[in-house]
Amino acid sequence: MRAVAAVAVTLWVREVARVLGTTTRRVTVAAAVSCVLLIIFGLGLALVAGAQLGDGIAVELRLSLARTSFSAAAMTAGIVAVILCLSAPPRTALQNLLDLLPVSRTAARLGQLAPVLVAGLVYSAALTSTAVVVVLRTSAGGADALRGIASYVVLLASFLLGAVAAFTALQAAAVALLRLPVPYASTFSGVVALAGVLALTAPDILALRPSPSDGGGLADLLPARAFARLAAAPDPASAAASVLWAVFAVVLLWRVSRHHVPGAPRAAIRLLRRTRPIRRTAWWGQLWAELLIAVRTPQFVVTALLLPLGVLAVWVLARTVPASALVVPTLAGSLPVLPFVLAVNAVGRTLPTQWLSRLAGGDRVPVLGPKAVAAGCAGVALGAPALVAVLLAGLIPATQIPDIAVRCALGLAAGLLCGAIVPYSEEQPLSASAAGFLLAFVYMSITLASGWVAGVAAPGTDRVLILAAITVLAALYAGIAARQSRREPTRA
Repeated sequence: MRAVAAVAVTLWVREVARVLGTTTRRVTVAAAVSCVLLIIFGLGLALVAGAQLGDGIAVELRLSLARTSFSAAAMTAGIVAVILCLSAPPRTALQNLLDLLPVSRTAARLGQLAPVLVAGLVYSAALTSTAVVVVLRTSAGGADALRGIASYVVLLASFLLGAVAAFTALQAAAVALLRLPVPYASTFSGVVALAGVLALTAPDILALRPSPSDGGGLADLLPARAFARLAAAPDPASAAASVLWAVFAVVLLWRVSRHHVPGAPRAAIRLLRRTRPIRRTAWWGQLWAELLIAVRTPQFVVTALLLPLGVLAVWVLARTVPASALVVPTLAGSLPVLPFVLAVNAVGRTLPTQWLSRLAGGDRVPVLGPKAVAAGCAGVALGAPALVAVLLAGLIPATQIPDIAVRCALGLAAGLLCGAIVPYSEEQPLSASAAGFLLAFVYMSITLASGWVAGVAAPGTDRVLILAAITVLAALYAGIAARQSRREPTRA
């Protein structure tokens, strides 16, 4: 398994170096620097949360606070794991090669998953670093703090492994038993896995007040509650439950890794059939080709199927849980932005075959403009109905539309840039993970920084800053993607 993981990382580093026209050493250094920046970002979030938490925490509130923070951390890890599964290619050339070698199916599968899971663990830890602050503030000494941090790390790893295992098992069952195509099976398994993650973690996140019925009972055996009790108020029952949950996640992933991995569908999903370019020019022809590729990808189909379910889930949350009123506008406003970040796959999908259009039409064939417009049109096709749905459902006010539009443009520009820096590859699952993490880091950094500036400056400043950031990101994308497009004909 270790050898397979090393091969997967080496192949990814070499492919990124080849596409960017640089050395593998520089790619490795850039990846290390990205991890350091991600850790610094997490420490910044932890410092902000620590300043708001205060020093005096009542003893009776420590367990409740630990439950809430650990449940939020577990939910984040589970969501990250499901997103990684949805964005990764269903099967790679490395997997096909390993099937011909004397390598067990379990070692081959776990070896390819190991780098992705490690990256997901680091990213989840950075996003949920506030839980570490809670552990440090509620610990009586150094030994308690170490036990709490260890419980937090094992909880994140357990949810990552468990969510990936559940997704894999559900996808295999949907393909084998229900005879669903891979994109629909992925959607089904993603929805069920997300529902399971929310069912295990949402009770402690939405319960702002502790109730007398919280203590004792089967509810304390939930993974986040067991690990939180182990960190804040350990007892033999919480320790045993935590160990059982961790072992269950490992064993489940090991079991499902022994099964055959479903491959890609034999035929692409043929949306926009019998269409043609509006005008017979190179620009419109390239736009038509890019749009066809964008809407026929599995990620586009999965997003189209998940968005209505997401709107329904937020609507049910708003109607059934009054305490969720603070997060409903944020959740509903993020749904229309989701289709635009699919632009992170736009550059990598056409980069290996881009030399064909240049060979047929010469250097005058436009590439960057049609690609960006096609990604924007695909985002509008899914984002506009989602925006109308959340408006009609009363989940967001109409005054929030300009902010959502600006964030959609930010997601598009950030996706194109991050997709050009780390191009998507159907043969490398780690490429989708790295590009997705970079995109989330860039998007969150810009939105958080602009929101902080707007809080200390005049209202509306955040929109100006985001628009300026969009301009910079678009210029960087144009420069990097143009350099790549000039290199591809030479390689071919």
